Amino acid sequence: MATTDSDLARLGLFLRDLGRALHVSGAPAQELERRLKAVGVRLGVQVEGFAVLTFLALTLVDKDGQRRVELLRLPPYDYNMARLIELEALCAEIDGSARLADYEQRLAATMALPVPWSGLPFVILGSLLSASVALLLRGGWMEMLCGGAVGAAFVAGILACARFPRLGPAVPVILCTLAALLAQALAWFFPQQNPFVSAVAGVVFMLPGFMLTVAMSELATQNYLAGSGRLTGAFLQLFLMGAGLAIGTQIAQTLYPVAAQGVVTPLPGWAIWPVVAVLGVSLLAVLQAPWSAVLVSAGGCLLAWAAYSLAGAAMGNVVGAFCGAFALGVGGHLYHALSGRPSMLVQSPGLITLVPGSMGFRGLHALMAQDSATGISLLTEMLLTGAVLAVGLLLADNLAPPLLQRKREVSARTG
Repeated sequence: MATTDSDLARLGLFLRDLGRALHVSGAPAQELERRLKAVGVRLGVQVEGFAVLTFLALTLVDKDGQRRVELLRLPPYDYNMARLIELEALCAEIDGSARLADYEQRLAATMALPVPWSGLPFVILGSLLSASVALLLRGGWMEMLCGGAVGAAFVAGILACARFPRLGPAVPVILCTLAALLAQALAWFFPQQNPFVSAVAGVVFMLPGFMLTVAMSELATQNYLAGSGRLTGAFLQLFLMGAGLAIGTQIAQTLYPVAAQGVVTPLPGWAIWPVVAVLGVSLLAVLQAPWSAVLVSAGGCLLAWAAYSLAGAAMGNVVGAFCGAFALGVGGHLYHALSGRPSMLVQSPGLITLVPGSMGFRGLHALMAQDSATGISLLTEMLLTGAVLAVGLLLADNLAPPLLQRKREVSARTG
């Protein structure tokens, strides 16, 4: 049956709204374009998409050669795994344009869903996240305690600032300044700690390490505009947060100087594993993932850390990061094949465990302290780590799906 102009326009509006929904929920550019192309085929139109951080262009061509172009300015995005699960299920169920009205209603209902985490539970998970990261930054019990306290205050500040959208870019500076003041105050009352570790762990909720890895992945798949834009955003976020930390530290040292930096009491080696599992639980809030994904999130973090630790001990941190990302990629596709849920539920928490956001933050802090050699070294290591994470994930994305598909075909023939 021929497609009328009104039918094509309606399909265009649906695909445009679907693309915007995927974007604001945190889908990378290459995943967004791939999804829209696949959905377009099932709806009977050829779709060519071009997505960057602030712009989406879609060209639709039906079987009769009619064309329609949709242009859309995209709003700011955030990560919402609960919404992405529903959107992926919707994309998988689309089988033609006859039920387009149902698909439109389901898309609208998905976008109206409340976020899984807000209020006090959100603050509690933010505190657990900061306490866990304090140990990964080689802190001790005191750093975990103080970092958790700073993290709870920092996440509460994020919720408060969300009521004032006009603050915009000033939020990272304001909150990091207050976090540094609080970390230095805690160091004054509890001197046996490193206040810088507590401060960095406390603000980790906003560090753009995962954004950096996604940007590297987009660049590796030749989405240069999206990747470079996201990379620029990650560096801008780091600079704003670094400036806030420097301002807060200088004010604190003037108001209530800490005479001497405490000595970190190291934790036993076994403590890292339960802390990494707790990190996976806390990342539900960062990714706005449903509680039903808690075991998957914790498992992804443990898988990433295990691969990183084993390979890193034998061949260095760079190879360890690559192996961790590759293991996550394969594990994510295997999870998707078995459960039908998005592979990102495994990959995203594990990548955040490995991402080098705090490394870049420490590098910027070293540069501001006029320690150029250390600062440049840390920033270079951050970029290298982000690149190998993206390469490991990209390699898994290209190898795992064909192998799993072949295994399913063999099983179907032998069964």
